[in-house]
Amino acid sequence: MENRLDILFVNPPYERFKGLSFCGLPSGILGLATYINQCGFKALVYDVDTNNDGTISYDNKGRAESQNEYAKKIDDDSFYVWKEIRETIQSLDPTFVGISLKTPTLHSGLKIAKIAKEIGKTVLIGGPHVSIVGEKILELDLIDFAFFGEGEFAVVDFLKFYPDLDKLSGIKGLGFKNSSKNVFNGFSERIIDLDALPFPDRELLVFKERYQKTGLTSIMASRGCPFKCTYCASVPIWGRSAIFRSPEHIIEEIKYLHENYKVKEFMFFDDTFTAKKENVLNFCKLLVDSFGEKYFSWTCLTHVNAIDENILYWLRKAGCDQIKLGVESGSDRILKLMRKGIDTRKVENAVALVKKYKLLIHTYFMIGLPYEKLEDMRQTISFIKKIKPDSINLCTFTPYPGTELYEYCINKKLLKHDDSYDIFKYIGHHSKYNLFLEYVDKDNYMKILDEILELTTEITNSFNFRKFIFRIQRISLEKIKRKMKIEYRNSVSKYLSN
Repeated sequence: MENRLDILFVNPPYERFKGLSFCGLPSGILGLATYINQCGFKALVYDVDTNNDGTISYDNKGRAESQNEYAKKIDDDSFYVWKEIRETIQSLDPTFVGISLKTPTLHSGLKIAKIAKEIGKTVLIGGPHVSIVGEKILELDLIDFAFFGEGEFAVVDFLKFYPDLDKLSGIKGLGFKNSSKNVFNGFSERIIDLDALPFPDRELLVFKERYQKTGLTSIMASRGCPFKCTYCASVPIWGRSAIFRSPEHIIEEIKYLHENYKVKEFMFFDDTFTAKKENVLNFCKLLVDSFGEKYFSWTCLTHVNAIDENILYWLRKAGCDQIKLGVESGSDRILKLMRKGIDTRKVENAVALVKKYKLLIHTYFMIGLPYEKLEDMRQTISFIKKIKPDSINLCTFTPYPGTELYEYCINKKLLKHDDSYDIFKYIGHHSKYNLFLEYVDKDNYMKILDEILELTTEITNSFNFRKFIFRIQRISLEKIKRKMKIEYRNSVSKYLSN
């Protein structure tokens, strides 16, 4: 039994149930699995949300209108994905099934736990929702052990000591049921030296062939975010600080990806990639020194307050061709209430700077916050038209547990707390069916939501079409160049033979 699989980590389905496909890497559990393997155990990662089923258009309108499909698939035992999940667990036959739970995927994750228990597996859970809910998560019947905070050290200690409950009781960051009482050892300590952890081994993905190359090359350069927006659950998950990998460590991962997967594109999934400016500048300079200017094409997400001329100059020089900015609103009143730390003037200046350095600008906007008025929503529409981003991700406000706005909605009686979080089967951060408004009635909200969905979808689809045309032109240009090189070599060979 030396080759027995210790843990199969599972990322539950969400976008897949809505006819879409998540395009990124489950970096958290993949990094965890990599570390566990490095420590002498065996773990694999099964990402149920990434697939090649044939997806609908990944635009704002399509996402907003597909939320109800998630709820339907949760309750449809005959849906083929549940069979796939059961067969995959049975086939790989792990000792433990470890499920990563986010609030949006809570119910699909719990259904996976039910399947795993039916097969006779011990169920482990961790992830953002577990850290947010805390000890109360242990009341769920379907789980055996829960991990709170970063899991690398706690999970390895768990595998070393299991099934000795006395020793397990001393592991920080672990919780479980023991006879009639719950054992809860609080949260694990933050990992300060991220360079001591291996970067995620993509070969541990159970269905690696489902990923496009750009999906395999998503990178996390940090953990946490220094900003404290009222709608974001970063603080209960990560605390009040961000911790960064060194530029050298990130470069090593890029070299690994380039050598093993022959890619020249990658994307950073950090909440605020440029939060530590010195790190970013050193990274860009190292990337240029290692590969030359603009050798790679890559994207990153950041904050309006975390970019300047020098940062943008080096990002562009190092090959970054798209910046993603969280703008959220075109109303200064709303931005102040959200504690974004920005105003529309700062946003305009930031967008102008990004365009100055010929980077594409992708923006995140949000509509439906509880204290929004129709005037604020109108200002957002006008502001989008004014700054003219290349593409937009439009979110509808969702009161996620652990956030300041979740408590606000409860206090204002816009939401009733439910320990089962059943409402999250039916709402999500792109759903048309969220309604947590103090000042705008449903009919007026739906009208303006439809208007902004049409606008943002039109902008994004236009951008995607331009990218497609550019890609076709670029491919054609590359073919022409190759043909010219071949013809040149043939002519030279002919000349030399004469």
